[in-house]
Amino acid sequence: MACRSKLPGLIDGILISCTFPDPLGIAFSGSDGHLLTHYFNATDPAGFSVAQQVAVSGYKGLQAFIDAANQSGRTDPVPGRVDIPGYASAVWNAAVPVALRYNPTTNPGGLRPTVYDWARNIYGVNSTTGFALRPFDNVGVQYGLAALNAGQITTTQFLNLNEFIGGYDQDFNYVPNRVAGDLGAIARAQQSGLQLGGNGGLASIPVFDVSGIYNDDGGYHYQWFHFAMRERMIQANGNADNHVMWRGNPVNANQAWTTFEQWMEAIAADASTLSPREKAIRDKPAMATDGCWKTATIGFWRERQTFSRTNNSICNTLYPSYAFPRYVAGGPLAANIIKCQLKPVNPSDYSVSFTSAELARLNRIFPNGVCDWSKPGVNQTGVVPWASFGPAPENLVFGGSIAGD
Repeated sequence: MACRSKLPGLIDGILISCTFPDPLGIAFSGSDGHLLTHYFNATDPAGFSVAQQVAVSGYKGLQAFIDAANQSGRTDPVPGRVDIPGYASAVWNAAVPVALRYNPTTNPGGLRPTVYDWARNIYGVNSTTGFALRPFDNVGVQYGLAALNAGQITTTQFLNLNEFIGGYDQDFNYVPNRVAGDLGAIARAQQSGLQLGGNGGLASIPVFDVSGIYNDDGGYHYQWFHFAMRERMIQANGNADNHVMWRGNPVNANQAWTTFEQWMEAIAADASTLSPREKAIRDKPAMATDGCWKTATIGFWRERQTFSRTNNSICNTLYPSYAFPRYVAGGPLAANIIKCQLKPVNPSDYSVSFTSAELARLNRIFPNGVCDWSKPGVNQTGVVPWASFGPAPENLVFGGSIAGD
């Protein structure tokens, strides 16, 4: 999550990003990863090499892939589910009595410890089951698309994967069909900020993104989160000129705080009539510029930070960044399309050739079309600043008693 800070006597709302993943981002990237691990381990265990599995996932290596997939335990309400190594479902604080906890067999009316059920007053409630509505949607998603186009997997592997990857039901059990997210829950997730938007406060404050704690080998503190946040800000505001990114392992923390304080002090002293956003952009101190640290004490290199795993720059050579399943599926780096709009299958969209039989199969797999990532997502919207969850009428977007859409 992002870390907010306030300096005494100065402005509030400045944000230093420790690591990006919003609750919905965790749920989505983890759930996609978990579907993939289930396919590779259970559905088609001999169909993909380890290198091919990693290529489809987008992550740096197998452990990073597994660590990301294990984050889907946050969406799983069923206790004791045994899956990939390190997976934990239905995690409760010991203070919660066992008698209150959900169990599909012994206590189907119990409480459910998922990221969706924690925020049921936002997502809404299914009037039949009483469970929180879920926004997760993978209709039209072509898993492994970039790996196919790069020649890392075959057309047969690509077709098998997308035909049999399936989805989840409300209890996070695997089901053979893709899953469609609830449209109301999709909109409210963004309006509420459960999916971090680039508008609202992020449009007008200094954002100093210090990605000094990350590990693209595992641990689920990955660099792409930081670039996703910047992309969301660009989409919402036209640019991210109020965003500065430092990378390092680690960065110089003292220099970061000094730069942060100087930036805030400059804005606080700015008596002009410029807007808060204009002040945040104009009043940057000299060190408030993109760059990376070779060590925590020496070697700051000023350079625009870009998302890449290649050695196309000094910083990317030191700190290459890797992707995630929906990016490999053709999705945006911003990772902010919850449910994609669809388009017909078009052979010219692929760098490989399908036989007529394969093309017919591809159309059967995606009878309503594949994701059109060039268009906004279904019900894609920005955050509503100072939104009310109810009962206060000001900026009321949704209420605690909201039911299924």
